[in-house]
Amino acid sequence: MLTDSFIESGFLVAMCICLVTLIMPVFSRELRQSKSMVVGYWFVVGLHQVVAFVNAYIIGLGTVVEPFPDARGLQLWGEKLAISRDWHFALGADFYKQALGAVYSWFSPSHLLGEQLSILVFAFSCIIFLKIIRQLGVVRYRLSSLLAFGALPSMVILGSITLRESYQVFFFMLAVYFGVKIHTKGWSNVYFIALILSALGMGWSHRALIIYAAFLVLIFVVWSLRPATRLRNIKKLRLAAFVIIPFLLVGMVVVSRLELPAFSNLSYLLNQNWLDVVSTFRTNSMKIFGRTTYDVYLDLTSSYMMVYSGLKLYVYYLFAPFPWQVDSLTGLYAGTESIMRMILIYFSVKQWRKAYGSQRQLLSLMLTLYFSMTFMWALGTTNYGTAMRHHMLSWWIIVIVGVPPLMEKLSRFWFRPIASRPKVMFVRSDQGKQA
Repeated sequence: MLTDSFIESGFLVAMCICLVTLIMPVFSRELRQSKSMVVGYWFVVGLHQVVAFVNAYIIGLGTVVEPFPDARGLQLWGEKLAISRDWHFALGADFYKQALGAVYSWFSPSHLLGEQLSILVFAFSCIIFLKIIRQLGVVRYRLSSLLAFGALPSMVILGSITLRESYQVFFFMLAVYFGVKIHTKGWSNVYFIALILSALGMGWSHRALIIYAAFLVLIFVVWSLRPATRLRNIKKLRLAAFVIIPFLLVGMVVVSRLELPAFSNLSYLLNQNWLDVVSTFRTNSMKIFGRTTYDVYLDLTSSYMMVYSGLKLYVYYLFAPFPWQVDSLTGLYAGTESIMRMILIYFSVKQWRKAYGSQRQLLSLMLTLYFSMTFMWALGTTNYGTAMRHHMLSWWIIVIVGVPPLMEKLSRFWFRPIASRPKVMFVRSDQGKQA
């Protein structure tokens, strides 16, 4: 539990991490590229810090009703494990509990320390976010993109407490960063290993993301072959086939035969028809009454109904709640966020259609990652409350692609001085490296 003493090692380490997040621009060229960028970064990190301190020392002390039961549960488990030291192999939430427990055993069980670690990872994500923007050649509205990414209320609130989402976002970004490096700079064993490790880091935090991690590595291997010559393509394709595919097949077979608690869900999925598993999971999940639940089933009675219900549940995942479903402040905010998501998806697709050459290829890659990630979450999500947490992982993609054309559109009506500047939003990625 939380101690009454503020002079404890956990608190002191938390304050040191807080300081590091504030002076991060000193260590990052991306963050100190302009005064406005530094101020923008301080703004989004400052919002995270406010939420962390309020949650740790006001909400966390029980003076008001606890609004984050999952975060509080993970925090309490971390404190218990710091005392019991009952370590074991784990994935997903159990792994995060043990990671918190390990940190708390080194210092002291401090709620603020767990939150500061989440904010530190978010600060690293801001740097990777700006690096990806540079890779893609997006030279304008970087500050607007950073604010749209970091100041989203769900990102601020859920990314400042003891939840896994900050880590998932960071490792997903990191994997994409190294994957794009392979695509733009050519094949490199160092980048490829970094891509695999980043994807594993993402997958280790959630069982569903393990499958997506394998897909993520595979799609970057295939995508990175395009700029190379035909002869080099064959060699790399063989290398991928001989190394990655057997590894995945053997791993899946072994996991399906082992009885490990950490792999129980994955093992069950591999031994069953995955469509039946998804359909049964959704049905059982919707039996649990919740104000944010939307009753959309996966109908497997025919191929037509399967496609129809699959598209329907995907639309609900992306855009629910709809206006007629809003009956609370939470629903009002979720509906507002879904409208912002719809707008950014529209402008992202519009920008992709206008792009050409290598720029279009990179944007195609980013949108493929967005739609594949969101579709995976849509299969297992039955309420828009949980969906808001899952959307954090893919929000940054449509921000990078969709914010520049959106801001360009807005500048024609509201920002005439900005509109008078040269209308250059995207440049070739090789030019962006030298910026």
